[in-house]
Amino acid sequence: MNMGDSAMLLSAAEMQAGLARLSRGTYFKEASLDLTLSLLTESACRMTGIERVSIWAFDDQHRELRCLELYERSSGRHSSGAKVLAASYPAYFNALQGHDPIVADDAYSHPATFEFAVDYLPQYNVSAMLDTPIHIRGELQGVLCLEQVGARRPWTTEHGLFAHAVANLVTLALVEYEAGEARRQAQTANDRLRVVFDGSRDAMVLADGDSGIILDANRQAERLFGGSRIDLVGKHHRHLYPLREAERCIAEFGRAMAGQSVAPVRASVRRLDGQMQPVEISAEVADVGSSRRLALGIFRAL
Repeated sequence: MNMGDSAMLLSAAEMQAGLARLSRGTYFKEASLDLTLSLLTESACRMTGIERVSIWAFDDQHRELRCLELYERSSGRHSSGAKVLAASYPAYFNALQGHDPIVADDAYSHPATFEFAVDYLPQYNVSAMLDTPIHIRGELQGVLCLEQVGARRPWTTEHGLFAHAVANLVTLALVEYEAGEARRQAQTANDRLRVVFDGSRDAMVLADGDSGIILDANRQAERLFGGSRIDLVGKHHRHLYPLREAERCIAEFGRAMAGQSVAPVRASVRRLDGQMQPVEISAEVADVGSSRRLALGIFRAL
């Protein structure tokens, strides 16, 4: 940042007003992570007059930081991908382990940033650094870096508060991204499971282990029972069997839910048109957490 250009320095009130507008942004859930981070860095530069604002993420071993997003105000340039290795800057990496920000009014002499004097600082003409650790669920995951370029001035309390608030917005963006990725992965897994479920050559019926209510049925089950999935879902699985078979099948179901080994059962099922179909039934039980269990009934026509 060219700190000699004092017209670019915003007051504490202006920074707070800008931060409030930034916090109300709807892009956290609507925009991609890259776009969100670029908006945050560019907005932070413009609201403070700082020349360089960047967001960095640790690798799993905390051996390096990778730049997710850097904005340079004078050129309007966005970039990413640069790396900083812990082996080259051990004092800096050690300083980041604490919860306090690194406030280096003189980056060349500060004990946490002096190691950058051999390359990073002169390469980018950086004179002062304000680096705020980013924590997600209590664990250090990255850092938000504000950098002055050229002439420098001491960082103010307002700059520190502003950086902390922006770091919190970065945390929110990263958490939203993780949640979105988890939802996408879960949907992908569900789609794959549906392909396997529907593609099975055996009729399959999924039921709640405690209530016995049918939750799902595949295409082969629709063919076996002579109706649609909608006709089966919501019914108790006892309705799959004729009265003379129901109690025996339910008893075997209870044994399986109790964790006992149950051999395949030969019985008849009642089709929706009232006809009987001899089948061999086996069951698999899965614990899906929160004390909930699911039972998968596999029906093979005889």
